[in-house]
Amino acid sequence: MTAKNFVGSYFDKDRMTTIQYPEERKEPEQNYRNFPFLVFDKDADHLRCVACKICETECPPQCIYIEVMRDEAGKIIKQPKVFDIDYTVCMGCQICVEACPFDAIKMDHEYEFAHENRFTGLLMSKRELAKSNDYFHSIKPAEATEVDVRLAEEAAKKKKPAPAPKPTAAVVPAVAPKPATTAPMITVPDDAPFSPEQRVWLQKFLSQVAVASPGKPPAPTGAPDAGKASDAPTAVEAPTEEENPDLTNDAPWHDPEKDIGSRMGMVQGKPLAVKLYAAMGQTDCTACGYDCKGYAMALAAGAEKDPSLCVPGADETAAKVKELLDQAGVKYNA
Repeated sequence: MTAKNFVGSYFDKDRMTTIQYPEERKEPEQNYRNFPFLVFDKDADHLRCVACKICETECPPQCIYIEVMRDEAGKIIKQPKVFDIDYTVCMGCQICVEACPFDAIKMDHEYEFAHENRFTGLLMSKRELAKSNDYFHSIKPAEATEVDVRLAEEAAKKKKPAPAPKPTAAVVPAVAPKPATTAPMITVPDDAPFSPEQRVWLQKFLSQVAVASPGKPPAPTGAPDAGKASDAPTAVEAPTEEENPDLTNDAPWHDPEKDIGSRMGMVQGKPLAVKLYAAMGQTDCTACGYDCKGYAMALAAGAEKDPSLCVPGADETAAKVKELLDQAGVKYNA
């Protein structure tokens, strides 16, 4: 076999497995992976990453370090201020890629990272990690196209329909004044055991009683089901965030850099939904299918039964959520 490949390599290039590196370089396959990089669509200052810290939490060798960006008022901006990966520790497992719900981190094809500084030479910062979506397409076209299609579909689902135009004053009919209530004519059958005078008096009396009664008026003759539509329950509009300031993104505990103990101290004596909100990871990563306050409200209402969906909060959040649900007597899936 050795002799066959040796002789055949002079005639068949596929048998020539040796590459004269560094003059020659083999093109990596699409599924090849080495180290992670961060994807951006428009420019390097606007990454897909929202600093949810899921990859930092899930990384087995703990080689990822993230800090959340804030504005001048201290409010969280969904972008990383610091995003470092130590390539000397990274083992190329791709768990960060699998855990990211935003397709913001992918595995690169680059492999030439030799450096004379053994301590910080391979500590990659956000600026060094940021690469365009076009670059992602150039190394992994199939995966990049699949991601683009999925992100476009998700964006279309989240896009709210345009609000219907409000009717102008010219087309809004004026509210007509209520007509004076008149007594419905209740007819006493002719074969009833009353004289004509008694029948007339009784008809007037029953008609007046029907108007004064707070109950619903009697159904007209021949329509025994009339009025049933009014018995249907009326939908009650859910309170808006403005009506409950504890369930907004401006709540003081909505800060992933505050530990869970200090967050829970801020919500002493508040309703269950607010306490659950404070127990979340506070990154609004939507890996659970909700944002933080949405997940808390769904758990408090019993619409969501799984208390362990918060990935950034991990076991700490799950334990606190179960404790709060137990105290409130809300059932959930153990």
